Amino acid sequence: MSNKIKYQPKSIKEILIQRVKVLAGAILFGLFFSLVLMTEFWYITLITYIQLELFFWLGQQFFKSIEIKSTRFKTTIIIRLLLFYATVLCIALIFLIGVFFFQHYIEGQNPVSLIPSLTSLEMKNFFKMLLIGFAIGSVFFFYVQWSEALKNQEQLEKEKLIFQYETLKNQLDPHFLFNNLNTLSSLVKSDPDLSEEFIQKLASVYRYILDNHEKKLVSVTEELRFVEEYFFLRKIRDEEKIELHMNLTGLEDALILPVSVQLLVENALKHNLATRQNPLIITIKKENHNSLTVTNNLQKKMHLTDSSGIGLKNLNERCKLILNREISIVQTNNEFMVTIPVAL
Repeated sequence: MSNKIKYQPKSIKEILIQRVKVLAGAILFGLFFSLVLMTEFWYITLITYIQLELFFWLGQQFFKSIEIKSTRFKTTIIIRLLLFYATVLCIALIFLIGVFFFQHYIEGQNPVSLIPSLTSLEMKNFFKMLLIGFAIGSVFFFYVQWSEALKNQEQLEKEKLIFQYETLKNQLDPHFLFNNLNTLSSLVKSDPDLSEEFIQKLASVYRYILDNHEKKLVSVTEELRFVEEYFFLRKIRDEEKIELHMNLTGLEDALILPVSVQLLVENALKHNLATRQNPLIITIKKENHNSLTVTNNLQKKMHLTDSSGIGLKNLNERCKLILNREISIVQTNNEFMVTIPVAL
């Protein structure tokens, strides 16, 4: 599994709190520099706020996708931190010098005549403070972002363990194995050729789970092949009682969480009645360019042995942590639909 610094989408409340903090920081900087440079408070505050917002965005670009457990982690961090600091400092200097010239230009002064003033003692002191300020700010920014990334990584590890346990528990469940062995036993006597195919599909299902349960993402094509093999095992038992329709043209090369679509198909089979008169119809189709939906007609069982919803909750958490998006669940009187994100 990859261990990368990953920035998660924030809620509206978190975004508002962050904006307020940035604004508060800009006001403090503006107050300090307006007193030191004897310039207008609102003017320096606005400039500072614009720069802080820009630097927060730059920081996320510099520090994302860093291997936390990599042997070169420390070296990579130092290099990116220095590059981030140099980039921020250059942008700030260019921005401030540009504003300095523009301000004096609109006052009627010749910009060329202002060049010597940039080497004055006052400006040198200002640039020194800027140098120190951005150095402290860069380190502090990195510390905050890295701390958030480590918390997200710990959460991802936790969700991964839960996912592995639930997946293997479900597929290695004695009932799952018992039912398939029963089916296989009857096929061996009645249809030897089909029994051989059944054994191959059963082995392929377990092989897929064992090969991919530690991966973060697999291709949609691989996942759907696995779903078809899993459904084949169920179809042998339930025959005309269940149907599976798939149309994912355009998403074949997209990436998706392993065993995610199968989980949704299994949930539909587990929680709904299926008869020849009223078959359970499961449809997997492309929702848009970056998501797919799994839909089934709603025929709820009266008594459910497991309706905790932990599978869907866990799937949603993994989607948030790995793809920065959540699943969508819509239930009407007639159908149940789950939309799951994919990565292009």
